[in-house]
Amino acid sequence: MAALVPAWQSSAFIQATLDCLSAQTYPHLEVIVSVDECSDSTYEICMAHAQKDSRFRVILQPHRLGYVGNCNFLLDQTDADYVLFAFHDDILKPEYIKLLTEVLDMRPEVVMSYSDVHLTNTNGTQEHWIFTELEGVRDPVQRGALMMSGSNKWWVPNRGLFRLNQARQINGLKTHRAGEFSADWPWLFHMSLLGEFARIPQTLCYKYYKPGSLSRSWEFSKRQRYEVYAAIMREIWISNLTTEQKMTLASPLARWLYQNNPDLKKEEK
Repeated sequence: MAALVPAWQSSAFIQATLDCLSAQTYPHLEVIVSVDECSDSTYEICMAHAQKDSRFRVILQPHRLGYVGNCNFLLDQTDADYVLFAFHDDILKPEYIKLLTEVLDMRPEVVMSYSDVHLTNTNGTQEHWIFTELEGVRDPVQRGALMMSGSNKWWVPNRGLFRLNQARQINGLKTHRAGEFSADWPWLFHMSLLGEFARIPQTLCYKYYKPGSLSRSWEFSKRQRYEVYAAIMREIWISNLTTEQKMTLASPLARWLYQNNPDLKKEEK
């Protein structure tokens, strides 16, 4: 089991993340930290922690990889059966990995297990994130339709525990024509086509948005939303679904893309 930590410009808060990983009760844990090229002391903090906990391995990137590139780099650094992205602004309860691992051990049909998430925003306001829509859904087309609907908290499983072989099967995360905007959405969508998602109905993950957080820098514009849906369409066509299953998922999405194409609307004017 490997916890993968993509870190960047996080010297002010990453120590708490490292500490919570050291406190995990799961006995067979490897932690790999990839520090993307940055100008603060993130690397030095991580190295100091690794000297105290031999389960940690820290890699400094000489050139900026970005969020997607750093996550994919980490996926190539381990051969563990199960992995998770332990983001540098997330705090996990000590039993987090143990409980999520038990789900994957007991249920081979599950590709990703996750818990509920408690969020603290930069202004101090708080939210509770729960994603229940995929519970008990065995049909991959139905799971895919639910994952791409956008009317639920699809992003909650992104910090869950998943099977590495499946993540590699779909070539990890990918950028698209809007860059890294919601790049976790198409990858979670594709993962949902490969197997079931299982929720542990407990709050085991605490996320803290920080000033400068990547997702807080996005505009959440119509163009960005359009491009991420186009990326989901790409994942449909490269998946191992049957042609009929692909058409079932792709047809309503194609209509939405046509109706909301920003370039087409400009031409009509």
